[in-house]
Amino acid sequence: MHEDYRRRYTKIILAIADISLVFAGFFLANWILNQFSIPNTEYEIDYSRLIVLSASSISVLYLFDLYADWRRKSIQHLVYSIVLSMIVFLGFELIVSKWTPYLSFQQSFILTAFLIQTILLNCSRVGIWCINKKLFGKKKVYIIGEDSHTGLYLAGKILNHHKGWFEIVGFIPLAKKGYIHECVKKCDLFLLSPTLSRGDAEEIARLCIKYGKELLVVPQLFELSFLGANTQQIDDMLVVSIKPPLLKVTQKISKRVFDVVVSSIVLFIAAPILLILFILIPLTSKGPALYKQERIGLNGKPYWIYKFRSMIQDAEKRTGPVLATDKDPRITLIGGIIRAVRLDELPQLLNVLKGEMSLVGPRPEREYFINQFKQTLPDYPYRLTMKPGITGLAQILANYTTPVEDKLRFDLLYIRNYSFTLDLKILFQTIRVVLQQKQAQGVKEDNIRNQQLLKKLEQNKVMNH
Repeated sequence: MHEDYRRRYTKIILAIADISLVFAGFFLANWILNQFSIPNTEYEIDYSRLIVLSASSISVLYLFDLYADWRRKSIQHLVYSIVLSMIVFLGFELIVSKWTPYLSFQQSFILTAFLIQTILLNCSRVGIWCINKKLFGKKKVYIIGEDSHTGLYLAGKILNHHKGWFEIVGFIPLAKKGYIHECVKKCDLFLLSPTLSRGDAEEIARLCIKYGKELLVVPQLFELSFLGANTQQIDDMLVVSIKPPLLKVTQKISKRVFDVVVSSIVLFIAAPILLILFILIPLTSKGPALYKQERIGLNGKPYWIYKFRSMIQDAEKRTGPVLATDKDPRITLIGGIIRAVRLDELPQLLNVLKGEMSLVGPRPEREYFINQFKQTLPDYPYRLTMKPGITGLAQILANYTTPVEDKLRFDLLYIRNYSFTLDLKILFQTIRVVLQQKQAQGVKEDNIRNQQLLKKLEQNKVMNH
């Protein structure tokens, strides 16, 4: 409870600071323009109106998740999010300034303020991020897993994470978990393998609590049901209420109305791009511009998904169903470009209008792969309790090459915590993902680095006990 209050107060302080910086940007923009303008063209500003406009910036910053905990996250993501949020806020200002006399300002003033505000917010947030990294970075980590293969996998995750937050100091195989007490003085936290049994995980958690060490746990899929669950009391017994992740009628209606309105607007705006691609794709590679493919939708019902063709015609004729890989030779020149900026997904707006898909939800998959995934992931069918989406939580938080099980965790987390606000946040943050090609393409495996890491883990004293 104390941690919840701390986070809440931190968000309030950050919001007040952001409003102050946005207002300071307006003030400085007005001062600069007046300093360099001809005296009889000076523009007087009503600062009471600017306070209202500054406060409205909070909603845009919130949608780009700038009030989340950015510790252990990427500074590049932080800067991208700030810049994009201010660009969206700039567009909002220009529209409001044109159509609302109460908040009507000169474009030169708005653009100057935008530059100053973006700089001020970046300096503020990057400064806070750097202080947090100095205070809470370089945490020494011990990995606990079944064997060296598991240790290598988890170590790769840490190395792929943003540099400076974690430092691997060793690996403890499950058979040697009794040696944790010998490692507590050498590290700051432990990272636990997601495949450990519940009994082993609980035992290790008790040891970490006993020695005052942080424990990072990859939750089992069922354990995601406990996140945000309500506690109740039956007589003198404490219970946790876990309800099925079903949308209320009002949520279904609001989500559907939002899907139809936004899809119609985007299709209207993107009509020139659609026309160009309809002409360009057949001219640059043999075959039609559009192709359709059967996918599994809500409650396991199959439907045809529409996409712009980004691969050669009949790409799976010889191989059968195969997941696309990074630098897939089947991808055409134009296909590589439209896949990079997700233009190949635009025709799926037609699926949204037909009611087969939503703007936000778990990405749809083919029955062939679903049957494979269900053999190792019994909880995979839970994704089908919600309409598939063009984008989703897994698309903004994971990478293209993220394993299916890890993407499933994000999908189930979304289903359990659905809200209209969450959909808005995902849609806005999808813009950042599209622009940041590194996340869209995924992280490539570096064999040399993995070999060096494995050698380091094998040389660790704990493994040789």
